[in-house]
Parts: sequence; structure tokens; C-alpha cells
Amino acid sequence: MTTQGWTNLETDLLVVGGGVAGTMAAIPALEAGLKVVICEKGKVLDHCGSIGCGVDHYLTVMDTGPEWDTPAFLIKHVPELTDHIVDMAVASRVIEQMPRIFRKIESFGVDFKDKQLGTYYRLRSFGLPGTYHINFDGTDFKKCLGERVRKGKATVLMRTMVVQLLVEDNRAYGAIAFNFRSGEWTVIRAKAVVLAAGDVNRISRNASGLAFDSWHFPYNTGDAQAMGYHAGAMLANMESVEATLTPKGFSAQGLNALVSLGAYFVNRHGERFMFRYDKKGENARRAVLADAGINEYLLGNGPVYLDCRHLSPEMLDRMAYTLQVDRYTLPAFYQQKGVNFREELVEISISELSIRRSGVYFRGSGLAVDANGETSVEALFAAGDCATVSGGIAGAAVLGHMAGEGVVQRVRGSSHALPEVDRRAVESIRARAARHMSHDATLPWRQFEDEVRDTVTDYVGVRRNDKGLRLALDTLQALARREPELKADDLHGLMRVHESCNVRMNAQMMAAASLVRKETRTGSSHCRVDHPQTDDASWRKFVLVERGERGPETTTLSVDQPLSAAFARAAVAA
Repeated sequence: MTTQGWTNLETDLLVVGGGVAGTMAAIPALEAGLKVVICEKGKVLDHCGSIGCGVDHYLTVMDTGPEWDTPAFLIKHVPELTDHIVDMAVASRVIEQMPRIFRKIESFGVDFKDKQLGTYYRLRSFGLPGTYHINFDGTDFKKCLGERVRKGKATVLMRTMVVQLLVEDNRAYGAIAFNFRSGEWTVIRAKAVVLAAGDVNRISRNASGLAFDSWHFPYNTGDAQAMGYHAGAMLANMESVEATLTPKGFSAQGLNALVSLGAYFVNRHGERFMFRYDKKGENARRAVLADAGINEYLLGNGPVYLDCRHLSPEMLDRMAYTLQVDRYTLPAFYQQKGVNFREELVEISISELSIRRSGVYFRGSGLAVDANGETSVEALFAAGDCATVSGGIAGAAVLGHMAGEGVVQRVRGSSHALPEVDRRAVESIRARAARHMSHDATLPWRQFEDEVRDTVTDYVGVRRNDKGLRLALDTLQALARREPELKADDLHGLMRVHESCNVRMNAQMMAAASLVRKETRTGSSHCRVDHPQTDDASWRKFVLVERGERGPETTTLSVDQPLSAAFARAAVAA
């Protein structure tokens, strides 16, 4: 129904983000007979999200018999894997659900088996205590999830950006969105909302200077985190950032394939340097790997190289095939550069930052969730890399499905009537968008984002101190005051304006949380040069971020408690 220039929709579940976490959240809701609306910025549901073009690995416990392949065994190692900054209540449930969700995804048609071996090709990687990674051709992984959602007859709004959640009395009841091709605005009332819009990228400078040349998905701009923050939801671990090593001149993932298949990293002297930083060598967590690469350059030992020359022809063939699954243009890049990784060293560089999961599994950065995926705002759920428990594709799939099941419980157990939409609030949001497209707006969004990236890189990057973080907060707050000046040349530019504001908001939350944590933890994930040691006695704590009157306000919570304990504390304070 169209009213006063916008379309009204009503549904049981609204999902923001059509990647792995979003589609997996929709599936149990559809199976329970609920109405589902998905809003996604991408063009085609089958190819949106971080693995829209494919994925080459999947982490899971399979319960095949050996002790290491059981949830209980992996759960026992999670505190050490995450430097003890982890919500064990949620992480444990995610791991316990892994075998069930893995089998369910297989039932959708995803073939995890190696085509040559006819069975699962499992590898040990990233310091995990077992061979939990399945190496496979996941080109059609996302397509299979998309087909399942279509069979459930979800309403999918593509090229649609959600710009504000609807919340009353700390309960979510929908959102306001616009289509950046048609210009149509939609107000969606929902009994529950799942935020699944991914991590935060485009937040620091990279080697090429091109913001969209990102090692991770450049269209994940912290939309869920920013909207959740403005809606009153609690966030945690926002100080933890992630970087990786990438082929020089080509921002790509694929590190998992490299280290799990046996590649070495060497410096200009030909030394395998990783063992100087971690006893697990190349199989150490990503944050240590990035930190080691940074230190080698600082010590004058750069450039850093990838060395595959010791591998067997069969392993090199597998690596060549695997690397093109995530980035199908990578082989052509090597060919045009005249680089043969089978016979020579390949120079690599350090990527830009993302607010994601700090290079470790089972600890995420973003919206704090309980064991059902629900945030501190009632009926508002989160899953994937925007939530505080993450784990790559598998983590997004499992927590997404858990959130969808949580929505079913929430919707069936509630008789709460949805509030009426405040028409003046909707008009205010549309008017604000119109101003960005008027002659009064003069600040290009690219320039604005560049200033955010410069601030993050110089003051909140991989080497932090008190003075720099305070300068960053002052600069980011000054930039916030300029957001009404942001200019959009067209509807697509209007989407970019909203993304830019979200990137800045996340940068401010990151700086605020980083200022509070007066220690160094997980290598380059959070490195305070003025507090260079890890302080377990004082800082085995979560840093929590919430909306305050003057910007982000921070508190802490002992890791001995689940993050949901802070939800109750916040409710009492309110």
C-alpha cells in the first residue's frame, strides 16, 4: 500500500542483508510459516554478500568419531583461541549447532566434497586444534541458499538500503528503506528484525589508495552496527580490527588456502619469520600474521614474500584451483604480471583494516547478542560479521540460523501489537535525503570518506596511543557535524552518503573503545604502544559501547559473564 509518497509493508520478519547470515536467518522463519521480507543493497540475491562469487573453505565440527571432531573438544579450546575475550555462552551454542547446520546446508545442494577424492578434504589452519576446515569448490554456495529462500517465497527487495530502524520502548518493530534505482521509499513494520549486513570496510587507507580495492567486501560499511547503535543496541569488541597479507597489487582473501595448503612466508633474507612471533608459524591466527608482517617491515626485513616452491606439483595444482574460487581474476593478474608462484617468490603486502573479528574465530566485533542472536533491543537480532560471535562463513550460517529460530520463538510467544509509524519521522528522513541531493549540499561523499580513512589510518590504525585516539575522536566528531553537507549526485550517490555516515560512526565507536582498553591484545588486533603488554589481571573484559547524549559511551563487563548479563544491567539503568 502506498501512502503519502512511500510504500507500507507489514511482515513477521525483516532481514537487513541478503548474505549468508541473512538468508540463513530467513530459512527457519519461512519453514515455520512466517512472512519474511529481505532488504539487500546488491543486485541479485544469489550473488550478494561477502561470498557472492564463491568460497573455498568452510569451518565445521562434523562429529565423525574422533575426539577432536566433537563440539565439546573445540569448545574447550575457544578461550585460548580468542585471548579469553569471548562470550562463551553464545560461542558454545554456535559450535554445538555446527554439525546440524552443516548437514542442513548440504541438503540444500551445496557439495562440500572434493571432486577428485570423492570425500571431504579437511585441513588444519589458523591454530585450530583439529582439521576443521573443509577445502571445497563453493562457487554455488550462495546460489543454493538463494534458491532455498525463493522456494520459501520470501519478499526480496534488491537495490534497497535500510537507513533507520523503527524502535519504541526498546523494542524493534521495523525499518525505513529506499530503493536507490527507483527512488521508492518503503516503511516496513515487522514483529522482529534481523541485522545481517556484515563487517565494516572502507575504514582505512590501503596500499593502492583505492577504497573499493578491498581485501574484503567493500560494500559492507557497518550499516547494521550504526543502525543498531542509533536504535539503542549495545555493541562490544569494537576496538578489535583485522588485517591480512595479500598479493601485492591485488586485494584478495585466500590466506586460509595458502597457509592450510602449506605455503611459507619469508622476508627479504629468505627467512621464515612467522615462528619468531608464534609457535604455530604460518598457522597462527590472522592478527598475529598481519602483526608479524608489519614488524618485519619495521625491522627493515621487507619486502615479505609468499613461498610455494617447496610444495608438490599436486598441491600446487590444488592451490592454483582454490585461489580462483574467491577471486576468479587472480590467475589472470599473476599471468599479466609475469609471476609464476610455482617457481618464484611472490611479493605480498598488508591489507587495510576492517572491523570484523580481529583475526580469530568465535569472537566478533559488533552488536552484542545472546544465545538466540537477540540484541539488547527486544525483537532486534543480529548475525554474521556484524555480531559479537563470528566464525567466517560457518559462523554466519550457524548464528544466522539460530537467529531465525530465535525469531520464530519471539514471534510465536508474543501478542505485542505493532506500533503505528510516526509519519512525521518518515517525512523527516526523506527530507534529509532530499537535502543531500539539493544544491545546498556541497561536501562530496568520497572526500568525506577519505578524511575518515586518513583519521583512522593515522590515529586508530595498527599502532594506537592515548593522544592519537583523542585526536581521532575530536576529528571524527567534527566530521559528524558536517554530515548534513554531504552531497549525492544521484540515488546511487545517496546510498553512498548513508554508507559514508555509517563508516564514520563505526570509526568513532572503534576509537572510543580503543581508548578505554589500556592494554595490547591479540597482536595487531588492538595494539596500544603506550600500553604494550597484555594485562589479563585488569583487562579480561568486554568493552561495551552504547549511544550516549554526546556520542558513544563505554563500559566494561567481565568475560566471566555473558554479554546478555549487560542487557539486564542496561534495562535496570533505563
